[in-house]
Amino acid sequence: MRKSFGPQSWLYPMPVLIIGTYNEDGTPNAMNAAWGNICDYTKITLTLDKTHKTTANILSRKAFTVSPATESQLAAADYVGIFSGKDVPDKFSHSGFTAVKSDKVDAPSSSSCP
Repeated sequence: MRKSFGPQSWLYPMPVLIIGTYNEDGTPNAMNAAWGNICDYTKITLTLDKTHKTTANILSRKAFTVSPATESQLAAADYVGIFSGKDVPDKFSHSGFTAVKSDKVDAPSSSSCP
């Protein structure tokens, strides 16, 4: 079961963050971002290189989701961290994650991520 806890300062220890976006054609995309920090009570900071497909998707669609990966999702998190959305257009589904549309923004998240 997925539960939203709203804005919280729960980014310690440094988690593996799965960033979800939609590609231009509407297919879900995800990347593994290890550079995320708490910025203030309601914000986190992500450091994403401009060469990532996810970065282009965020700039294009103005939306993304952030989900912490769990230890049981190691293989899926590793997959979206190794392979580029530029090379594997449907890497979200290839990873083993199951995409669900966010009810807050125009972006997917994984149904199995907390």
